[in-house]
Amino acid sequence: MKGHTATEKILALRGGVKEVFPGDVVTCDVDGVFVHSPWFFLDNWKLIGGVKRMWDPDKLIICLGHHVCLPSSNQYANDLADVRRAVKKYGFKHVYDMGTGNGHIIMLEKGHVRPGHVYVGADSHSTIYGAVGAFGTAMSYEIPEVLLCGKAWFKVPATVRVNLEGKPMKGVTARDVAQHVLNTVGADGALWKTIDFSGSYIHSLSVYQRMIFSLLAVEMGAVTGFIEPDDITREFLAGRTLNPFECIYNDPDCEFEEVWDIDVSKVEPQIAVPPRPSETTLVSAVEEKNIKVDQAFVGGCTGSSIEDFRMAAEILKGQKIHPDTRLLIVPGTADILKQLQKEDLDEFFTDMGAILSAPYCGPCQMCCYGHLGDGEIMIGTHPRNQPGRAGKNSGIYLASPYTVAAAAICGKIVDPRRFL
Repeated sequence: MKGHTATEKILALRGGVKEVFPGDVVTCDVDGVFVHSPWFFLDNWKLIGGVKRMWDPDKLIICLGHHVCLPSSNQYANDLADVRRAVKKYGFKHVYDMGTGNGHIIMLEKGHVRPGHVYVGADSHSTIYGAVGAFGTAMSYEIPEVLLCGKAWFKVPATVRVNLEGKPMKGVTARDVAQHVLNTVGADGALWKTIDFSGSYIHSLSVYQRMIFSLLAVEMGAVTGFIEPDDITREFLAGRTLNPFECIYNDPDCEFEEVWDIDVSKVEPQIAVPPRPSETTLVSAVEEKNIKVDQAFVGGCTGSSIEDFRMAAEILKGQKIHPDTRLLIVPGTADILKQLQKEDLDEFFTDMGAILSAPYCGPCQMCCYGHLGDGEIMIGTHPRNQPGRAGKNSGIYLASPYTVAAAAICGKIVDPRRFL
């Protein structure tokens, strides 16, 4: 009999069964629930009996500062106030309020995610938790039921593998490689599958850069984006979680439904053009179209680590921001902001005239500030560019910190390698 993939093994372990196969339905213990806009879920949780029974207050992680760094309306402020009252009333233990930042990154930074465990989130990008060898996936209306019973059922996904080998050329970042993978696999190339990212390149990256791949897995239709744990994973988790965990790996003789082999050394700087993240092409090809940029944004789930800001600063050093372009710098979390300050990058960016925000998602969608005017164009390091995510505009482009910083200098989309 053939071996099992890591996803099959995790779901079997958390489901308390010997083994599972793709297509099976298994009910698993859930080890953590991420919620970023909890008022809706708490209302429904109360309706189905949550006030009398809570599965485990220690496993609910509420991130109020995910979508906003401060409420932008009275309605939003009142919703937040209601949640704060509920937190005290029902004894929820993990609440990250304004200024703490992006909830997905917080989940990993604060040790709420462990390898070999199952996590669900009220956000489509909850696939990100696979970056440390967990099974992470999105849910919506089911969240109140999970909060009540601590379990969820899953249809076991088949696993496809993306092998990433080689060393990138100068000016090519993890975001470029991830966008290339998205273009290769396609928007529905891994529909209801686990994408297993493997190879020497992926295991050379920091956990923050691995997050980009696991998060963008959902843009390929995947249920999760899994990366086998290694020494870099264990070093990242050291001191973040005191709870025990077991790293789960693919059996050597497991079968993948499909395999893509990608030579990273051949990947050039990439850019996603409107209207969706999978519409990826070469930055050099877009440069020829002379596309003016009104707003450049470094931040979001896929571009707000200290490493991303270092890359942006590398391009911007000794340069000036174009007078017709706004540059927004949005740290992913409070910890990342502290590191910015420690390295004096906050002063570097503000001295250039950039707008430095408190930690949160940034203008990835219309929840706080950074909206575009009619007809304006933005380029950013965030994950999505569907119409309407930052107001009524003429288009949003997605790229690496290098490319975004180069656009801020030139006021248009250009290949960043000219500045390296």
